[in-house]
Amino acid sequence: MSVPRPNRLIVTEGRPQIADLDTLPQLDRGLIDYKKYHQYIGQSGIQNCFTVQGSRGCPYRCVYCDVISLTPQIYRRSAEHLLDEVKYLYSIGVRHIEFIDDIFNVNKKLFILFFKLVIKNKLKLNFYFQSGLRGDILTAEAIDVMAEGGVKSANLSLESASPRLQKLMKKNLDIDKFKVNLDYIVDQHPEIIVGLNAMHGFPTETEEEAKATVEFIKDIKWIHFAQLHNVRIFPNSPIEKIALENNVTKEQIEESLTMPYHLIPTTSPFDHDFSKRLRFDFVRNYVMNQERLKYVLKKQLEICTEKEIMFKYQSYFPSQINSLDDILKLARLKRDDIDISKQPKEVGQNIQYPSPRELKKIRSKEVLPLKILYIDATQFFTDDDRSELRIVEPPLGMLALLTYMNEKFQDKVEGKIIKSMVDYDSYAEFIEILNTFKPDLIGIRTMSYYKNLFTDTVQHIRKYFPNTPIIAGGPHPTIDYENVLRENDIQAVVIGEGEITNEEIIKGMIENNNKYPSEDTLSTIKGLAYLTNSKETVETPSTSKWIPFSRIPLTEEPL
Repeated sequence: MSVPRPNRLIVTEGRPQIADLDTLPQLDRGLIDYKKYHQYIGQSGIQNCFTVQGSRGCPYRCVYCDVISLTPQIYRRSAEHLLDEVKYLYSIGVRHIEFIDDIFNVNKKLFILFFKLVIKNKLKLNFYFQSGLRGDILTAEAIDVMAEGGVKSANLSLESASPRLQKLMKKNLDIDKFKVNLDYIVDQHPEIIVGLNAMHGFPTETEEEAKATVEFIKDIKWIHFAQLHNVRIFPNSPIEKIALENNVTKEQIEESLTMPYHLIPTTSPFDHDFSKRLRFDFVRNYVMNQERLKYVLKKQLEICTEKEIMFKYQSYFPSQINSLDDILKLARLKRDDIDISKQPKEVGQNIQYPSPRELKKIRSKEVLPLKILYIDATQFFTDDDRSELRIVEPPLGMLALLTYMNEKFQDKVEGKIIKSMVDYDSYAEFIEILNTFKPDLIGIRTMSYYKNLFTDTVQHIRKYFPNTPIIAGGPHPTIDYENVLRENDIQAVVIGEGEITNEEIIKGMIENNNKYPSEDTLSTIKGLAYLTNSKETVETPSTSKWIPFSRIPLTEEPL
């Protein structure tokens, strides 16, 4: 059990964002073993898929987001820079690419240009947008060119069909334009698997508004995968204030953070019987509608393997789907009712997986490299009953960090990236990795849903490596850095740009004979939160560039 630490909190000056993303090095994909990851299905629901990130920051200021907005501007890589990465992946045999950007199409001109370049270069690739496109700023031209360029599936984020809730959540979607574009995709491009994300349980949401969202979905007949997610209230997000003002307690918020997402949280404003009835109606009369399923399954089986289709439907029925026949049984269909002759073969055997980077052999015998272990704690172990769906994503952020550190420090650092369940599936295996690698610095990334896994991971490190410095990052530490620091025996939370902040910490350690920097040095590193042993009152520097969430402007026109 962690004990709150009484030391004072320091938050250093805010770090400006990296504006020119094209200056960052292309990811060294050999830093992880992709064969391990490709045993599983990724977020897009496709196996053997490589993820790519085209932008940083977010054009939205949604009140419910679990990542506090310390990035008031969205910056994008150029279409040409993105194409270089895509061409490299194509050259090693990759055919499935997923973009993990929250809104890849926020700039319409760059969106269209990228796909025109793909078409011009005759790259026969399959693209997937699982995280969501902004539906109301799509156009017929943009939809047509993305279809020609190889987009096989795209999720659109609705959240709510209520204009009032759109204003409350600060998403401000034009619902009418959203529907026009969604209708255009399903009518003109039935070869694209369309997903739609909606949410249920916003503070102050009425039953009429919840029903209207479901009716909006039901009115668009051929959506392949429509999801009605339960809203989570994240600490320090603007929606927390709204929830607290409407009789939701701090205890309920804390309890809901680690609940499985298919369970209705105690923060919901609705009677649970109403939510269950609404979801039952949605699943029975839309998801499992026999006419709709017969149509979409045929299209889905032209894009996805049977294993991938099964995986997608498990998100609705995690305990009932083990084969395509189980899906057909639920829909009261037979294999003869659908055409599976066009089903694709599994892709992956022709990928020439990148080899791990070889460290330079010539080193000074007197100066050993700083050993850095990056841990992605965002997957439960296989024996954990919370690990029903094995959605496994490569740690793209940590690939970016270590690629950057290797470029900056060369043979002065030796880095390793591991992910829970993939590289270690128990704490015994985890400790074995630590004992073998013996890191000088540990970085951990996690999300709010995995906060208990994060805490347990830190405790296991401290049991065997009490003096190894630990720094944390990712959505959970970033949004709740003070509690993360006080409840865990770690040295710092990175809340600025990861590459540069990590670079300065590592530079300080190298200059300090591979020992963690002093507080004097830490105080000069921007984008950092840590606890001090000083008894004097310490305040955030007045030159801080942090901008209160509610005052962050949308500084760029999305179109």
